[in-house]
Amino acid sequence: MRRWQRRPCPHFLKSCGRCPCPHFLKSCGRCPCPHFLKSCGRCPCPHFLKSCGRYPCPHFLKSCGAVVTIFLAAGLTIGASIGAAGGVQAHWLTKLLTEAGEAGGDAAKLGSRIAVGSLEEAAGLVKRLPKHADGHLPLAAHVTPEGHWTFSNREGAAFTAATPDEMGRVAKALAPDAPDGVGLSLYLSEDSVFLRQSAIDDLPAGARLNMVVGKASYPIVRRAGAGEASPKLFAKVRDNVLVAIGKRADFREAMWQLRRSLSRADIRVLSLKPGSKQGLSPSAKFDAARKVPLADEIDPSRLANELFNIRGQTAVVTGRIDGDILYVLPSSGSEQALSLSAIRAAAADADVNLVVLHAAKPLQPGGQNWLWQTVEVGGLGKALEKTSFGDFLDALAGKRGDLVVKASDQGGARVLVEALPDAASRDVVDSVGTWVGDAVSDVTGHVVTEGVQAFMTSQERQKELDERIVPGIPSDWQFYYIGAMVMGVIGLDIARHWFDAIWPPEQRAEYRGGFGYHAARLIRWFVFVVIFLPLVGPFALIGHLSVIVFGWLMMPVRAVKRLLGYRSA
Repeated sequence: MRRWQRRPCPHFLKSCGRCPCPHFLKSCGRCPCPHFLKSCGRCPCPHFLKSCGRYPCPHFLKSCGAVVTIFLAAGLTIGASIGAAGGVQAHWLTKLLTEAGEAGGDAAKLGSRIAVGSLEEAAGLVKRLPKHADGHLPLAAHVTPEGHWTFSNREGAAFTAATPDEMGRVAKALAPDAPDGVGLSLYLSEDSVFLRQSAIDDLPAGARLNMVVGKASYPIVRRAGAGEASPKLFAKVRDNVLVAIGKRADFREAMWQLRRSLSRADIRVLSLKPGSKQGLSPSAKFDAARKVPLADEIDPSRLANELFNIRGQTAVVTGRIDGDILYVLPSSGSEQALSLSAIRAAAADADVNLVVLHAAKPLQPGGQNWLWQTVEVGGLGKALEKTSFGDFLDALAGKRGDLVVKASDQGGARVLVEALPDAASRDVVDSVGTWVGDAVSDVTGHVVTEGVQAFMTSQERQKELDERIVPGIPSDWQFYYIGAMVMGVIGLDIARHWFDAIWPPEQRAEYRGGFGYHAARLIRWFVFVVIFLPLVGPFALIGHLSVIVFGWLMMPVRAVKRLLGYRSA
């Protein structure tokens, strides 16, 4: 027999008349309330809010007002969604803290770590190269903050040169067994190229220069312009495509745009013909015989409005660019002028990549998709599905000169990529028109292209679009929805208790037939899983963890109570 059954609490009538007093243990610590087991088998008093407002019930989150909690959850959810809708501005606090951390500390030590890391990146690429594969000695090179050059061979040995005499001894110092007069293939770190371009002039004359970008390298081409003190640098990323080395951010954006894959189904070649009644369908039309996409005819005045129908695809337009005006020449009639800024704005709203082929005589393609015929020049037809934008430009240039690619930020997560003929290639051909005109005329007999302007989605924006599971909804919102639903599943008991307080379960007696009863249950279940559970998921998880933590904290109290008040007689 337990002690409370032998000796009732003398304060019982004072402390509790109809239900256990929440201060019972304070009024009588030697014996439990006789009504304890009847009123609550676990611990919360059913009249807790009436009997005690000072001490929280261990299951308070189950018995508190659910409506107030739900309003709080909705407010925080909407605030988080608005913050996530910024897209490009998302995670600004993380970026700020990262930049502050990088700026802090000893500048000299930080610069030393960057120098070592850059040299190791270039040296790692050199180790993967065959020794004397092209008759030249491959060496990694990095310029130090003091302006000296540090070289490293395949074995990891390093040599620092600060004077012209030391530069002449680089080959013998790192490759004693190399023959006299062996040429050098220098693989420069990315930091050396962007931060200290002037120091490149101190490198040994006649050395082949390459730029290391990640795990790849590209030959460096130097072009001296008229009136320029030092030559400009370009990275040769394709046989006929050069990328200007200027700002690091613009260079990386240009490199990413050139690696962008072109899917045959996503390329829409537009033929601007006045009076055309056709609109742009969401998917391209293909020639049944040749399996190539056909050109889409559309009235020039409807171009901006129709771009929304090909959201996320690439539109190719032929015209003559004159400032903000795009001139097009139909097969019959005179030239028509279009606002290029209005077309770009519509393309940005629809996330469409707009590629404009600049031509002195802007005839419009018709019938067969002549663009894909051009892309197939140079043996790209077999790998059409894997073709990148850089491959397209390389095939367009052919053997008639190089294209110089530049990228510039246009704001609003858009980038302008310009591909123009290299000035040094003009001595090979008679004029800019014949530079690439022959390449296209061999296929179409009409269009003479003089350059390319591509108004593309930026790398950051395109990655966000690719991460979307459901098109049209920002990826941040989708990831939050999935995460909140997982949290709600963890705290399912609490979330279900809240939902029952708002929408009580259906009773079979309230419905005449089984169909209405089960339909109401299905609707209630759908609202709970799809809407309510993600909405309160984070707070249900907090409540679930709070109950667990409270249980852990109360373990000593329960142990003491068992020793003092619940021992058997």
